[in-house]
Amino acid sequence: MTLSQETLRTARLELRPLGPDHEELTRQLDFDPDVMKYVLFGRPLTLEESIETHKWLLNAATIVPGLGCWAGYVSDDFVGWWVLAPSQSNAGQDGPPQYNKERAEFGWRLLPKFWRKGYAKEGSLELLRHAFQDLGLKEVGGDTMSVNAGSQATMASSGMKKVRTYYTKYDNPPPGIEDGEVEYVITKDEWKAQHDNHNETPRHTQPLVQSMRA
Repeated sequence: MTLSQETLRTARLELRPLGPDHEELTRQLDFDPDVMKYVLFGRPLTLEESIETHKWLLNAATIVPGLGCWAGYVSDDFVGWWVLAPSQSNAGQDGPPQYNKERAEFGWRLLPKFWRKGYAKEGSLELLRHAFQDLGLKEVGGDTMSVNAGSQATMASSGMKKVRTYYTKYDNPPPGIEDGEVEYVITKDEWKAQHDNHNETPRHTQPLVQSMRA
């Protein structure tokens, strides 16, 4: 199923490769109106939509080695997921999908009880480290709605920079999409410079003190 996807660890989180057994957990996110407010249709997903979303997350680990989705845990508590998804270079064009193996698309979803506690940033920093230090990617990008101030703040505090605002026409547009969407990007050189400037060692060295999550 997965292609050399590693378990990742931070001071508080264990990020485990997403598997079929996580579907009931990720469904908690899909069915939560607060989580889904700025995602997809701006409403909780149906069961069928949730099943398709989980399949998409699993598929993210089958295209480019090392990429995929991780389920995050604090001790035995499921926190949410983080994803490094393959970046399609010919989206919207005819022909089979082509992927830029030097770039990944980044995102996350957390259960509301874990919001505003630093977990989104902590997991994001580890995925960026993994992308650049372990996988040797050249660029990571992420998108969100312009009105989603929380996600924008997390990407900015993780070192990513807003590069554009864009507008897309949707058949079933979510509320707030009229203000557009934003793209944030960070390159490997920018990531390395940020850590060099802070005299930091990029890799996390703290031992994992909590138990596994899934």
